[in-house]
Amino acid sequence: MKKLTVSIIALGSLTATGLVTPAFSAEQYTFAVGSLGGTFGRLGAGLAENFNKHAKDMKLSVIPGGGRANPKMIGSGKADIGFSFANLSKNALKGQSPYGKKFSNLRMVGTFYYSCYHMYSAAELVDGGIKTFDDFVKSKKPLNISVGKRGSSTEYITGLMVKHNGSSYEDLKKRGFKLVFAGVGASARQLSSRSLDFYNHNSGIPNAKGIEAHLSRPLKFMTLSKSTRKMLIEAGFNDCEIPGGIYKGAPNATPSVGTSGVVIATDKTPDKLVYNLLKISNEHVKTLHNVHKIFKRWSMKKSATDHNFPFHPAAAKYYKEQGVLK
Repeated sequence: MKKLTVSIIALGSLTATGLVTPAFSAEQYTFAVGSLGGTFGRLGAGLAENFNKHAKDMKLSVIPGGGRANPKMIGSGKADIGFSFANLSKNALKGQSPYGKKFSNLRMVGTFYYSCYHMYSAAELVDGGIKTFDDFVKSKKPLNISVGKRGSSTEYITGLMVKHNGSSYEDLKKRGFKLVFAGVGASARQLSSRSLDFYNHNSGIPNAKGIEAHLSRPLKFMTLSKSTRKMLIEAGFNDCEIPGGIYKGAPNATPSVGTSGVVIATDKTPDKLVYNLLKISNEHVKTLHNVHKIFKRWSMKKSATDHNFPFHPAAAKYYKEQGVLK
């Protein structure tokens, strides 16, 4: 874990003798998110801003990462704390795919939301027969898609589905497919401008960029075949549903898969950072309601969800004080 001590001198606090008052030192920590415009980015920025407003001797800086990349970043000390997903974090803890080594030092801080995989698609192509991701991979006509930023959970899921359908990114490119590895903002803009016709995103509900894209052109959602859904469930994802009526052009609920969006740290992350992040977030949760609707559904009970993943001692302490963990 790396931390930076920032000294802040109040130049206005000169005494009559001309001496400056002692410097105040704030310990700076890093919070890994995903694309800065995505769900992790917005939630992380909100948590950090709220924390920095109320913490006395600590500050959080948000740094870009990804749901897949963050367990490795945090476990190897390149970030102090951050977002990921429960199943990917457990895989990193055990050294299972897609991680090449164990990060047994990872610890759970809390569950903040549930994701659901969105596969935004041009309505005319869905109506023309590309109804599932299997149809996309097997299309004889070259198609174009944003598979998600490398290191993200979005790109990880897309890769699993491509492989499950007997293909690879390289094979798709050889067949003339256009694959874009872009973040949330860039992907949504390209979908809106018709530079892309498909865009995958593992996100919370609702997703602001997705809503904007649906308003810009006729879009529908691709769905999962029974075979692909079964493979993703076996990979640790859970059934979820994108409610109807949130996105223009999608009046009915769309079944998909998702997982729990969690904050993780390591066994070396300072107790005071973890404890105060939870305490400040809980005590000022109404401030977080203005950041994203996801926070309106967040509670201490949800945060203390047991994923069969060891809690950071300071997180366990706070949850026990709140009566949500035995």
